[in-house]
Amino acid sequence: MSTHIQQKNIEELQQTALKLYGRYELDKSLLWFVEEVGEIVSGIRKKKSKEHIEGEIGDALAWIFSLSNILDIKVEAALRGTMEKEISRQLKAYGRLKYTEERRNAVIRGNLIIG
Repeated sequence: MSTHIQQKNIEELQQTALKLYGRYELDKSLLWFVEEVGEIVSGIRKKKSKEHIEGEIGDALAWIFSLSNILDIKVEAALRGTMEKEISRQLKAYGRLKYTEERRNAVIRGNLIIG
């Protein structure tokens, strides 16, 4: 049996996390998440390898999915809302997306930001 997770979208990954971790206790999940974020920071400050930091980010993301499942929040919708809010903020503040050449007429279509 293969343990390789095929490429999935965020919603599918959240469902996989639910199957793996269930709906763990909220308070304990919060503590595990904070611990994982601390391990990311520690790895960066100690100049650990990219692979090490990648693993810690993966661990933190797993806890984000777990917390989201406990709280019945869709990660994809939360992330999309945050990005749309930031796009609007940057367009208002700079007349473009700060780190690209997209201009004020940039719009979101599917997964792409196009001008």
